[in-house]
Amino acid sequence: MIDSVRGRLALWHTSVLAALLVTFASLSYGMLSRAISRRTDDYLAESASALATDLAAAGVTDASDSAGARESLAEFHLRDLGFLIFDGHGRFVASDLPRDSSNAARPGAIVDFGAVRNALGTDLVADGPEAATLPNGRGGIRIYAMRTREKRPFLVVVAAASLDDQAELLEDVRAGYIVAIVIGLVLAWAGGYTLARRSLAPVVAMSERAADIGASSLHERLPVANPNDELGQLASTFNALLGRLDTAFDQQRRFMADASHELRTPVAVMLGEADIALSQAQRPQDEYRDALRAVRDEGRRLSRIVGDLFLLARADAGQRPLQRTAIYLDEMVTECVRAARALAAPRGTTVAWGEPVPAVTDGIVDADGDWPIEADEELLRSLVMNLLDNAIKHSAPGTAVTVGLDRDANSYLITVADTGPGIPADAHAKVFERFYRVDKARAREAPSDSGGAGLGLAIGRWIAEAHGGTLELATSSPAGTCFRITLPRPRVATHGSLPEALASV
Repeated sequence: MIDSVRGRLALWHTSVLAALLVTFASLSYGMLSRAISRRTDDYLAESASALATDLAAAGVTDASDSAGARESLAEFHLRDLGFLIFDGHGRFVASDLPRDSSNAARPGAIVDFGAVRNALGTDLVADGPEAATLPNGRGGIRIYAMRTREKRPFLVVVAAASLDDQAELLEDVRAGYIVAIVIGLVLAWAGGYTLARRSLAPVVAMSERAADIGASSLHERLPVANPNDELGQLASTFNALLGRLDTAFDQQRRFMADASHELRTPVAVMLGEADIALSQAQRPQDEYRDALRAVRDEGRRLSRIVGDLFLLARADAGQRPLQRTAIYLDEMVTECVRAARALAAPRGTTVAWGEPVPAVTDGIVDADGDWPIEADEELLRSLVMNLLDNAIKHSAPGTAVTVGLDRDANSYLITVADTGPGIPADAHAKVFERFYRVDKARAREAPSDSGGAGLGLAIGRWIAEAHGGTLELATSSPAGTCFRITLPRPRVATHGSLPEALASV
């Protein structure tokens, strides 16, 4: 039971209550005991003072008038008190207490006169009234002694009371406290355990439901009894986690299915071309060359797909850190445009590119027209080339692909626009998904350096976000499509050098 949270909560609840009850019982018992003792001492002092006053009024001052002392005692006979009288030399004068149990007037009233005399000391309470407790019976005898006058001759009046009744009362109080504490702790344990069990019932239900949820049933959710309390918030958070896992598993399943399809297609083509080439003993040389060319093209395609998948896998696992170097963005884009023109020439497409116009912005290194940035040049070049390749493939012969490079106070902006048929509105949110292609029939209509499997835009978005920027579909209509890359630019003092600019990135 202690191994469960319910048992530990009940134990802690009971332990705290036990500490409180024991503390309360100890304090209240101590206060009661002191109050009874103080009340007894006050009663003894008042009674002894009254007897001393009566003796002084009767003129009884020493042991020679023991008869007068006995007469005063007879008038002061009290049921629960007894008195002893000594003279100034400590000699016994009179008492209303019995010396042995044979003629005791009440139980517990037997007082050892010698013990009382020894308790008073040699000077017989010379320093004032004195109280003491002598052992006798269960609780002892409480005495209070005082002189009838300060100067000799004087008598010493001793009032004595049995503490047996007080001891019995305190024992009853102690027993009552013990019983009450034990019963209270048992009830506290039972109540605490029941309360903990009811409070943690939603946790048990969530645990049982979670145990039944597997990879094939991630659509199920934990029960939420009260969405406003802590357990309800925990269940809602866990359900949100299950939702993300379900989405991730679904994406993973679709990714694996799409990857299998994309990998199977080039392999099937390569095997088919090889089987056809080998199906006859002799073939014309041109047919062999065509077969090898087809195998080479599909092998390149297969290599690109595997490379893209490997890059995405490393990116998802966080194992592809950026290799940042200091570069000039305008020079890199110019090189990409030059390479893209070679791809566009066979299709009769042109790539329009104007050199960026220098601009001066306060706090930005651009007074000399430079475009410094610290980035992974290989990945950034792959991003731009992928957009150019897509634009060229979807532009009709004789049209132009337009590349733009601009900047504002905080960002560099790269735009790639084509004059193709555009992307349907219902596909705008899906173009960045892995293996998604708007027109699957045209996926392999032309050779290219990247893409073809629906991975290019997904990789491109990851590259942009890894550099702290974005890749978005700016516009798309039947007149054409434009993608925009936004990259953060360094902020340094005007006219700063490239190393100084990049040191602040």
